[in-house]
Amino acid sequence: MDINQEIANELNLNAKNVETAIQLMDEGSTVPFIARYRKEVTGGLTDENLRDIETKLTYLRGLEDRKKTVFASLKEQNIEDPELISKIEQARTLAQVEDYYRPYKPKKLTRATKAKKAGLEPLSQFVLSDKTGMLNEEASKYVCEGYETGAKCIQGAMDILAEKISDNPNYRIFIKKVALDTGSLTCTKDDKNEDATYDNYASYSRKITALKGYNTLAINRGCDKKVLSRKFVYDDEKILNHIKMFEIPSKTPYQKELEAMVEDSYERLIKPSVDNDIFSSLMDTASDEAIGEFKISLKATLLQPPLKDRKILGFDPGFSHGCKLAFIDEFGKVLDTFVLTNPFMSNGHTYENAKRNIISLMKKNKTMTVALGNGTASRESEKLLKEIKKTEPGFEKMEIVIVSESGASIWSATKDAQKEFPDFEPNLRSAVSIARRLEDPLAELVKIPPESIGVGQYQYDIDSKKLKAALDGVVEDCVNFVGVNLNTASSVLLSHISGVSKKIADSIVAYREDNGKISSRKELLKVPYLGPKAFENCAGFLRIPESKEPLDNTAVHPESYPIAKAIIKELGTDDEKERIQLLSKYDDKKIKEEAQKLGVGEMTLKDIIHELIKPTRDPRDVAQVAHLNEAVTDIKDLTPGMVLEGTIRNVTGFGFFVDLGIEINGLVHISELADHYVSDPHSIGKPGDIVKVKVKEVDLKRNRISLSMKGLKQSK
Repeated sequence: MDINQEIANELNLNAKNVETAIQLMDEGSTVPFIARYRKEVTGGLTDENLRDIETKLTYLRGLEDRKKTVFASLKEQNIEDPELISKIEQARTLAQVEDYYRPYKPKKLTRATKAKKAGLEPLSQFVLSDKTGMLNEEASKYVCEGYETGAKCIQGAMDILAEKISDNPNYRIFIKKVALDTGSLTCTKDDKNEDATYDNYASYSRKITALKGYNTLAINRGCDKKVLSRKFVYDDEKILNHIKMFEIPSKTPYQKELEAMVEDSYERLIKPSVDNDIFSSLMDTASDEAIGEFKISLKATLLQPPLKDRKILGFDPGFSHGCKLAFIDEFGKVLDTFVLTNPFMSNGHTYENAKRNIISLMKKNKTMTVALGNGTASRESEKLLKEIKKTEPGFEKMEIVIVSESGASIWSATKDAQKEFPDFEPNLRSAVSIARRLEDPLAELVKIPPESIGVGQYQYDIDSKKLKAALDGVVEDCVNFVGVNLNTASSVLLSHISGVSKKIADSIVAYREDNGKISSRKELLKVPYLGPKAFENCAGFLRIPESKEPLDNTAVHPESYPIAKAIIKELGTDDEKERIQLLSKYDDKKIKEEAQKLGVGEMTLKDIIHELIKPTRDPRDVAQVAHLNEAVTDIKDLTPGMVLEGTIRNVTGFGFFVDLGIEINGLVHISELADHYVSDPHSIGKPGDIVKVKVKEVDLKRNRISLSMKGLKQSK
């Protein structure tokens, strides 16, 4: 198999570009580096293109490795079947390889292998060839230990035939086709189980081809929990007639016995295996869809706009354990912490004390911005803060921003969190995380396992290795898209930079601690473990505002500094505004001329010019804040018809989950996203977007909120 060509065909990409990209990957270049700094040689392949290539490459190389293992096994068994070898060589999936290899795969002890071991294989051939009806007489010749009667010997012979039929890949291919053409999946729910989560699948039937990915994942979870049971329904008669036509000889005296054998082979051996194969295939497809949706939502979440140049109060709300407060400066450094003990007790004294403490602490730490966690007691805390805003002089401009708490408690218990704040209780660390999430979502959220950030569905039901690889790629692409300050970035954040391993990231932090701020990109080469290849991969994504070399604070790679300086020189002015004006006038014709003159690719030159025009611009947008209804603090406060504003927290294949400022997120089903038909929810919105919604239904029993966006004009 020509892997490069196979990937190019499957992804509809230029074969030469794919070959070049794979060569660069094999040489140790990372996806972000290739996407940003090798556009010319790859034809401008995007990071998404490269991730897809990387995924396909891993799969196809694994496929080729499996084929080699299978061929080695066949050789050991002295099996030299040109047709079989050709089929395996041409196989495009692991499932196809396994189907062809199944008859020759070393088996555990089965009824058939036991019968073969007892020497009953000749008897099985006799059954197929005999026309005399003397089977009983023939079987008596094979009586032995374990097969003490002729009837047992005949059953053993039938077991051998049944397994042979089961191993025939052609039947499995046929059955899968019939199943996919006409088959359906049915579900029933355990009557004794009162879990309402799976009520939609209590009496469920869908054609296999009509199943949505999220249906498959929900059914899989329900079955794992023993709440649901599933069953595939096929055209069994059509399948059995097909097998019988090929396996039962004409005019055989053993028609009835052989028909029973075929039915046994189908029901006992083939159908359960095919069921598992089909469901496994459905799960693979569903997992790929879920991972794809997860990636989109994760990217949108990580790239939420930062709130720069503000001191922020991180407010972790709570009842029994009180509210935890953490104040941070413009760089994320903790200034102060405090715990409000039981502020929402009926005793008004405690409530008033809480208000006085907040006022005093906000004045002391000179902040008017609050990042309020959206967990338990969030709306009560918001009410308290708004009372301060309304009644306290000088607090009219207080900003209260609701922030998702997902994963904050997980980070607070990590070794990194403990190392950074050894004297803080976990709840106070959570308050710090909430504040930092508002200040710079990307820098904070990369510290948390992606599956715990609060986006995606059924992440714990998906292959963990596959999910981790995909999500790690998203995190890496996001971090490198934005770039990081080399002298302030945490070890965790640095470890997501192109070419920077955890070991190198720790080494950079240690180097900073021992030597002070790194003064230039060149100095990076002095960091232990950071060699030339790592430098090539990472240098362009690390920013050094303090460097004497202005280009060190841009996305221009050091290898292109001579080009950038040549452009600046040619402009003939030291005035930055004038330079930007001149560069802004570069059209495609001018870029082509300059590229030829400077001996550089046009795409590379465009990127350099873009950086020279806006060298320190953050590619993330300006933050939006939802205006929450103050009267809604609990699901019980919602009534059908209410129009509210909320924040999209998660996007799935079946709709949006919207944060209304209460503990439970509402669902806007895909059918309710717009007045027109919507095939992909991601085309309507992304995590972090502010949307207007109407309450359709409130299910207090199941704690579910159904919302609609139909008929509502959405802000751009």
